[in-house]
Amino acid sequence: MSPTIYYILCVLLSLMVLGGISMMSRVKTAVMGNTLSAVAMLGGIILTLLYNEILPAWSVYIFLIIGAGIGWTMAQRVKMIQMPQMVALLNGVGGAASALVGILSLAAVGINPNNNTASDYPVFTQATGMLALTVGMITLVGSLIAAGKLHKVLPQRPVVWPNHSMLTSLLLILTVGFVVLGSVSIEGFPLFWAIIGGLFFSSLFGLFFSIRVGGADMPITISLLNSLSGVAGAIAGMAVGDILLVAVGGIVGASGLLLTQIMCRAMNRKLMSILMASGAKATMATTAPATTTAEAKKEEVAATPAPAKVEKTAGSVLREAKRVIIVPGYGMALAQAQHKVRQLADKLTANGTEVRYAIHPVAGRMPGHMNVLLCEADVPYEQLFEMDAINGDFAQTDAVVVIGANDVMNPAARHAEGTPIYGMPVLNVDDAPEVIICNFDLKPGYAGVDNPLYTRSTGVFLKLGDAKESLAEIMKEMDATGDTAAPAAPAKAEKTAGSVLRGAKRVIIVPGYGMALAQAQHQVRQLADKLASNGTEVRYAIHPVAGRMPGHMNVLLCEADVPYEQLFEMDAINGDFAQTDAVVVIGANDVINPAARHAEGTPIYGMPVLNVDDAPEVIICNFDLKPGYAGVDNPLYTRATGVFLKLGDAKESLAEIMKEMDATGNSAAPAPAKAEKTAGSVLRDAKRVIIVPGYGMALAQAQHQVRQLADKLASNGTEVRYAIHPVAGRMPGHMNVLLCEADVPYDQLFEMDAINGDFAQTDAVVVIGANDVMNPAARHAEGTPIYGMPVLNVDDAPEVIICNFDLKPGYAGVDNPLYTRATGVFLKLGDAKESLAEIMKEMDIV
Repeated sequence: MSPTIYYILCVLLSLMVLGGISMMSRVKTAVMGNTLSAVAMLGGIILTLLYNEILPAWSVYIFLIIGAGIGWTMAQRVKMIQMPQMVALLNGVGGAASALVGILSLAAVGINPNNNTASDYPVFTQATGMLALTVGMITLVGSLIAAGKLHKVLPQRPVVWPNHSMLTSLLLILTVGFVVLGSVSIEGFPLFWAIIGGLFFSSLFGLFFSIRVGGADMPITISLLNSLSGVAGAIAGMAVGDILLVAVGGIVGASGLLLTQIMCRAMNRKLMSILMASGAKATMATTAPATTTAEAKKEEVAATPAPAKVEKTAGSVLREAKRVIIVPGYGMALAQAQHKVRQLADKLTANGTEVRYAIHPVAGRMPGHMNVLLCEADVPYEQLFEMDAINGDFAQTDAVVVIGANDVMNPAARHAEGTPIYGMPVLNVDDAPEVIICNFDLKPGYAGVDNPLYTRSTGVFLKLGDAKESLAEIMKEMDATGDTAAPAAPAKAEKTAGSVLRGAKRVIIVPGYGMALAQAQHQVRQLADKLASNGTEVRYAIHPVAGRMPGHMNVLLCEADVPYEQLFEMDAINGDFAQTDAVVVIGANDVINPAARHAEGTPIYGMPVLNVDDAPEVIICNFDLKPGYAGVDNPLYTRATGVFLKLGDAKESLAEIMKEMDATGNSAAPAPAKAEKTAGSVLRDAKRVIIVPGYGMALAQAQHQVRQLADKLASNGTEVRYAIHPVAGRMPGHMNVLLCEADVPYDQLFEMDAINGDFAQTDAVVVIGANDVMNPAARHAEGTPIYGMPVLNVDDAPEVIICNFDLKPGYAGVDNPLYTRATGVFLKLGDAKESLAEIMKEMDIV
């Protein structure tokens, strides 16, 4: 390849990188920008192999495959909450690569044969090699420290050692000194020691400068490290005479530095003050006026008689609101609540409310952190507004919902002089008439400045604790009618397993081998989620020999995505059974058998068991009352009080319990007039539901709403499956891809041949945007394009709910007789997302 063509291609690839970075600055084009930059990177690798004539070197391809495999694995396994530390780690890898290139260039290994930089300009080559080495090592070590702080393996608070500033300056001077020593040939001082000194002191400098940066300042630090990785790459390109590496590294370095400056300006902080961990603590001497106002308002209210008004709740405020702004923060990231936020937004939108998101530039732990999380939950990009664009609208909105944000909406930033956030532009949340704050607690944010919003006398609703639970509670409040004029209390209903769990505040679940046999781990998770949504603390007690292998229960519960922090070993939880409200046993016997304490001569005598019998209420979901593997009768089965036996298949028992939890327990009320059947009421009563997705689901991008409906059904004890027609959509596996995006469990997806015989036995079918693939006319309409095509036997189902855009024929142009079936068909026409939201609303109506 001629140098001219090479330079032209280098310019084009550099422009692609520049364009990609520019596109990533806007939400709408960010994905395309990322793709464009990745393609440019691939092009750069191929161009380098071609120009340097190293295509025959087969070892290169081995390392390319290894690198691609590592990248692919990390992309699949790293969760969104871990993305900041992932970015920090990638910055470090870039720095390490530059340092390695610097070392090789100093050792004259792999110098580009097409240029004579190394031979013609030895001082320049050695200087750039030493700079690449030192800047690369600073980036690597600094990035590893940043990743460690973000991953909480290192302290998140600034770590300041004795004489920290002086030592940091000294290390920087020594690093520069060794760069100079390595750049010039000094007799009696081998280059080897210059390289060792540069490596050692630059690494220490990276450690000292990054360790004292606090966790909340990590967005700026990561941005700076990103810039340094680009600078290191550009210097490495100079060392080896690679113009493309110089250009791309320069672009990355400049863009990173610009982003760092923008973020510093947004926080009203100087970069050096962040790196030096300087900043005063809060003094809240300016909150007294708010107290005076509150007292005056109290006197005014006392002068008027209290109306018989239903107490206002966060849910009732949002139910009546026409304009709502959502403010996400780092707490949303910690709670992984972005999908719940999206569900709340969808619920508001379905109610006719305008929903927008206010994004502070430094919210989170990396640049664009909130955008990434909300993008993961498929929040429409046009609903995301930067601070400057939306800050004037808070006074005109009806309500604001804050999820895990503090410093970025702290009004004290405007007047609390001497505090770290003084002068920082913040979101004008305090201008809104109603503010709902879903934060974990009332502690100050990272800056340590008390937030006066927490003590505002009116218009503030505090929802403390886990953000997901708070959002679920708000949505539950939105469904409430607000009618407190209840009739006289009915006669007390008989206690059931469901009523016990409905009233419980602390529940321990004990899984056993029976759960494994019934494959009931997903239903166990559903029950736990239902309890958690009711405000119940749920934990799992794991006996070390439960199941048929070490860790058997852990594996099964992990498969159902049970959070590992809810799993407790026997020794850690055994003392808590007496304090819990209820225990749910699923398929366990010997490991909870109290006879092990006193039945001498039996196989289990002396074996440590779970103290389930200490609990006041025990719900046992076992297949039968036979003794366990050891053959010893369990006295729990015959305890006079506080034991509920649910015998048979564990999945069915759990479904029954969840149904009991939904029951009101009032059997004395007269039977109401039968309500008109709706799609929602059909699904509410259904035990088996099949969902049929089609191309209309893809067009409406309704896969997440489909998953929400399935979760709602599953929480009601309904068995949900998906019927996948092989040609549904516009490419092979189209439906699988979309449902996978919504995290639908793959074991719920069934091919046509495997599920077609089950439509007659199901209670209801929900069709989302499918037509030709379930058109019964394919069996008899000779001469039509679909005649003879195998279709899904949807028409065999007793109840069919069709969420299609309209009643027009499908792509084949053949009318579907299901649309005109006399009974058992519910047509929900229009946008599929709106139709699904309407169905879920109908399900909530009793």
